[in-house]
Amino acid sequence: MTPVIPNNGLDGLSEGPEGDTPMSFWDHLGELRSRLTRAALGMTAGVVVCFIYATELREFLAVPLHKAWIAANMPGKPQLQVLAMMDAFMTDMRVAMTGGIFLAAPIGFYQFWMFIAPGLYAREKRFVIPFVATSVFMFLLGAAFCYYAVLPWTIQWLLQYTQSTSAETAVVYNLTLNEYIRDSTKVLVAFGAVFEFPLLIAFMAYAEMLTHKTLLRFWKISVVAIFIIAAFLTPPEPVSQLMMAIPMVGLFFLSVGIAYLIGQSKDKARALLAKETEAAEAAEAAAEAAEAAEAAEAAAEAAGNPVAPDVNIDDEAPPPPV
Repeated sequence: MTPVIPNNGLDGLSEGPEGDTPMSFWDHLGELRSRLTRAALGMTAGVVVCFIYATELREFLAVPLHKAWIAANMPGKPQLQVLAMMDAFMTDMRVAMTGGIFLAAPIGFYQFWMFIAPGLYAREKRFVIPFVATSVFMFLLGAAFCYYAVLPWTIQWLLQYTQSTSAETAVVYNLTLNEYIRDSTKVLVAFGAVFEFPLLIAFMAYAEMLTHKTLLRFWKISVVAIFIIAAFLTPPEPVSQLMMAIPMVGLFFLSVGIAYLIGQSKDKARALLAKETEAAEAAEAAAEAAEAAEAAEAAAEAAGNPVAPDVNIDDEAPPPPV
């Protein structure tokens, strides 16, 4: 019979790491390249689709500006200028690339999961659908929070700031299309990325790379790091920085709770496994003791009641003479 060669898990469906074959550094590098290529192809398709609807997407991104303009009581309507021949085309390309990122997000998260799947057990690989769905949901939730809350409030604050500085000098806004789309798309993707933080913490807690105690021990450093990251990911003004940093701090403490629940679940699973193992060992010991008792009883019976030798009737002694 031909021996069955265990699957190395490249399809993400093997029975677990114990069934995998060793992979060299170049094998891992080749697998990473394959996953990145598939994710890039998915994003390329998304960019092409979004470029067809670039005008509609551009108008969609301008909605927060219109809302902030009305809320700030600005005269007329906001106008976005184009200062160079290539600005309109490059802006549409930026819009298409941003839309492609969101459109191809399920493919990207799926390829990421399939890349790490060979190192997981079979019971862990079943979480592929919840992982991809949760990742996409959190990514879109962060972008939606930015679109409906952060952008309108930030733009409104900036518009009202110029009005409050001086009442005698009229300030006219000559906004450029390229800069507005660049800043808005950058912030949208950044908020989508930072909202993945609880999922990352949950994955690390499940892999026992950290616990809720570790997060609480370094919460002060984490808060400072969050504000620094928010300063790099947002435009150089305080409103958007605070509106990113404050939700990130909330997500951090939410992650602490998630890590605690995962730790409690794993502790209960370990306790249950220990009880089952102890019960199985006790049952095995009891069975061995019963077998030993039966063997001792059989030996005792054999020693107390020896078996008489066989007697042949034909060999009986003749009767004594008369």
